[in-house]
Amino acid sequence: MTSTPLPRRLAAALALPLLLAACSKPTEPAPVVPAVYVTPVQYTAAGAERRFSATLAARTESDLAFRTGGKLVARLVDVGQAVRAGQPLARLDAADYQLGAEAAAEQLRAAEVDAAQSASDAARFARLLADGSVGAADQERLQAKADTAAARVQQARRQLELARNRNAYTVLTAPFDGVVSAARAEVGQVVAEGQPVFQLARDRELEVVVDVPEALAADLRERRATVRVAGGAAQALRLRELSPTAAAGTRSFRARYALVSAAPALWRMGMTAEVALAAPRAGSEPVAELPVGALLSTQGQATVWVVDDPAATPAKLTRRSVTVVAQGNDSVTLRGLEEGAWVVSAGAHRLDAGMAVRPVKRPLDEPLPRPQAQAEPQPQAAASAAVLQVAR
Repeated sequence: MTSTPLPRRLAAALALPLLLAACSKPTEPAPVVPAVYVTPVQYTAAGAERRFSATLAARTESDLAFRTGGKLVARLVDVGQAVRAGQPLARLDAADYQLGAEAAAEQLRAAEVDAAQSASDAARFARLLADGSVGAADQERLQAKADTAAARVQQARRQLELARNRNAYTVLTAPFDGVVSAARAEVGQVVAEGQPVFQLARDRELEVVVDVPEALAADLRERRATVRVAGGAAQALRLRELSPTAAAGTRSFRARYALVSAAPALWRMGMTAEVALAAPRAGSEPVAELPVGALLSTQGQATVWVVDDPAATPAKLTRRSVTVVAQGNDSVTLRGLEEGAWVVSAGAHRLDAGMAVRPVKRPLDEPLPRPQAQAEPQPQAAASAAVLQVAR
């Protein structure tokens, strides 16, 4: 009797479980539970602090124009350039105004000659009147003529001053130190008298411009205001001006705040700032602030998704109705939830009631964690190849 070699028996014993595994039904992968961002509800006093985006602007910003009209022949500054008081900014063609000044000067000389002659005649008739050679009426007429000639001299002198002033108006100069924030005319353009050519701003006298909702406009003067720029230290503000009417599109009121202390050297016009408005008084009903992505509208009713049991794995969701107090671009203030409740704060419109989720308590600016890849069952071909390898 011939016996089977030992290696062949060992290979067959090892290959049998692999063949059985290859023929069995593959294991079903575990369902992937979607992760959702959640934000805990924290109540504070109503209006405890409101934050708004603002802009740094110059307190004084003037439109500069020529005091006479003409053709622009030179523009000496550009937008963003710093200028000093009295520095020339632009020039007009002054040929006609120079001719006018010269003509006025000639008229003044003619008036002076006529006045001198009239004064000499009046003085001579005054001497003749003393010895009775002329009548009093003739002397009075010559004296009146001399007075008229003297008045014409004064008139011609004023006309010469006006002509010289208009000639000087062909050069536009800066009325104060500042920065050119806008240019509205180019070389070769004919500008009218009083037409704005430049806009000049005092860059060292900055203030904060912010649009506030109408709900805060009534007690805005009672709220303490601070501002931060580029994450720097908070600066105290003083309300200088509040628009009496709301903007037509946004129904917000524009407020201009002056800095209590001097502006930091790094601040520039147009920079974005954040204004914080403290509560004017305590004792109001508390409210909660959530990201605006948490809010849904269901048949005209504001709702949010709330995690039933944060400790459960996976967790279930329930839709809850809330009362909206105020809504901004990035956040919503509301009431109607329990303190500490976990509210879905992103992607709420993609969820359903009773849906199993994995709550993630993280800031919205961090990405969702990637789900772990499920181990795939070894295909039958690979199992067969393993069996053949062992059999060899």
